[in-house]
Amino acid sequence: MPKLTDEQQAHRRTHILDAAERCFSSHGFHRSTMQMICREAGISAGALYLYFSSKEALIEGLTERDREQIMARFAEAGGSQDFMQMIEAMLRTCILAQPTHKARLCIEIGAEATRNPAIAASMLRFDQSIRGSLLQLLRQAVATGRIAPVAPLDDVVLALALIGDGLFWRRAVDPDHDGERALPHVLAMVAALVRPVAPDSDLFNQPAFQTTGIAS
Repeated sequence: MPKLTDEQQAHRRTHILDAAERCFSSHGFHRSTMQMICREAGISAGALYLYFSSKEALIEGLTERDREQIMARFAEAGGSQDFMQMIEAMLRTCILAQPTHKARLCIEIGAEATRNPAIAASMLRFDQSIRGSLLQLLRQAVATGRIAPVAPLDDVVLALALIGDGLFWRRAVDPDHDGERALPHVLAMVAALVRPVAPDSDLFNQPAFQTTGIAS
């Protein structure tokens, strides 16, 4: 058989990860077998094991792919002059616009990480990368005078990570969850943490922000 080009191999790898993502989100980590993933991808076991040696390796591939996509969006957002617009765009792109099965997969990986050291390590690397990038964005915003945080930046990053996690989990478990309805209130909480300086929007006129009790 002719050797696959780098582009063809990358396409095959993506195809396998897509199939694994569908299986894990629909059936869970333990009920999904490598054979099931082969059937979903329409490939042989030999072709699958050529790219991924185990389900843990597939989870590593999925978390790495998501990490790269989010890091790319962080890089694009870094040049925004309006910090709150940047946060809103990130929340829409990275959470609200994601399909529900991605939220379910996040829960599945988190649950498995509590008992599987390999998956816990994958999740930790993902979390550290995302929080590190968010910390860098906050530092840039402070340095350019766009925000005046009410707490140490590490604490602000932790709070923002918890907000993001909560939004993802709510999407996964509540079929009636309305992310668009919640978004203005979430943004008000973020604004209370970072205190945008001279915002261009009317965010400070929102009641949820005015009643935070945060000193200006």
